[in-house]
Amino acid sequence: MRFGRRIRQLRRERGWTQVYLAQHTGLGSVYISQLENGKKEPGLRTIEILSLGFDMTPAQLFRGIGAPLKRATS
Repeated sequence: MRFGRRIRQLRRERGWTQVYLAQHTGLGSVYISQLENGKKEPGLRTIEILSLGFDMTPAQLFRGIGAPLKRATS
């Protein structure tokens, strides 16, 4: 899983929009979109801001990144 997919997953689990996450963290909604779509990579400060926004540690934020994506079975 990429970092952007992890951010999208966490945001959706909470029922948040990109606009809400942006307002909640002080980051721009366009930047959130770019992160989620893999067009931008976060710096350390952004990782810290997002961790606080999701009320988790940076380690928790990165949990599952680099692991293969789980495919839904039908």
